Amino acid sequence: RISNLVHERTNGKLDLRSTINNNSNNRNGNQFDDVSKRRRILLVTHLMYYGYCFNPVSLYFILKPNTNKNKENEEEEIEAMVVEVSNTPWNEMSIYVLHPESVDTVESFVYPSFSNNNNTNNNSKLDKNESKTYRYKWKKNFHVSPFMTMDHDYDWKFQVSRNRIKVEARMIKQPKKDSSSSEEEATNNTTTTTNGGANTKKGLLYFTAGFDIQRSTTLLQQPSTPTYTYPLQLARVIIQFPIYCFVIQLWIHYEAFRLLMKGVEFIPHPQGSETGASRAIGAVMRPVFAVMDGVDVWWKGGGGKRKGA
Repeated sequence: RISNLVHERTNGKLDLRSTINNNSNNRNGNQFDDVSKRRRILLVTHLMYYGYCFNPVSLYFILKPNTNKNKENEEEEIEAMVVEVSNTPWNEMSIYVLHPESVDTVESFVYPSFSNNNNTNNNSKLDKNESKTYRYKWKKNFHVSPFMTMDHDYDWKFQVSRNRIKVEARMIKQPKKDSSSSEEEATNNTTTTTNGGANTKKGLLYFTAGFDIQRSTTLLQQPSTPTYTYPLQLARVIIQFPIYCFVIQLWIHYEAFRLLMKGVEFIPHPQGSETGASRAIGAVMRPVFAVMDGVDVWWKGGGGKRKGA
């Protein structure tokens, strides 16, 4: 599926179908005699728990070997990214293919590591050779959060090595073209820059997120040993976080409630999509919205102003 999707979005300029073999004896093309043709897909996602799974975002890293290094120190590089985004409570999904030739990508850059190279974390020794950072910018065309409009751009950075995956996600609110004051505000607040002498694009930094995960080590395994070779370790993680997808949903709705209480504007689905969950949430929140509107009218009418000399 991923190979066909990448082939379609890049108009055939990146064809992985001949480099990723689904045969069990030749999985992911790892038995190719020509090392340069091998490709591997690394999926970062949540598992299904008790028949339920929800992923705000799943990341498919399409990796190719760095043939410039010796085999024992061979480091994989990102050839393309597939970002699978889901929204709640509409239960919809959208996919972006990130590659210089992809129709989804607006800009792409490659440069060495993140700016935070002086990492004093003890686990930083796992990455003796810093891997490259891949940066992609693309337009938002899918309604995800009910607190964000569609006039945003994505600006994400990806870094992957044998023992570490780091992702930085930023959303940039596009300046209004018909308002000079809005453009001036965006210019004065935030500027998204690119390395390598590329053009600078103005915008208002609206949202940031990310993660930096490193492979844990035990007394029985070396840092470079894949975790899946130790099933008990995976079982321990599942026991430690038994209903994580449910927890994600709880946290999402908790944060949404906090935003509503702060007075952040609620943005309905632009296509008017509805599900049983969205209708239930709407029924629960309708009286809350009515109270908030009443308080707002009362405040603007002077009821909230203190009388005094």
